[in-house]
Amino acid sequence: MDDYRDLVSAALALFCAGLMLVAGHLLIEWHAGSIDPGTGIEAPKREGAPLISNGPPPDRRMIELPAEIKRKRAA
Repeated sequence: MDDYRDLVSAALALFCAGLMLVAGHLLIEWHAGSIDPGTGIEAPKREGAPLISNGPPPDRRMIELPAEIKRKRAA
């Protein structure tokens, strides 16, 4: 009969630990949503080229790779 008491105690402990984890997660999310984010930092505004670009820089030329290297990279 002691084995069942140990199993019930362990199950209750795991249930309480899980409940505390969920409550803590909800508390953290509530605090994050309810506080004032404060002052934001803005990027400096420049005229001309954008700060972030997916393409090559406008002042550099692209180098074309030979066909053999292109085939090796695709593999």
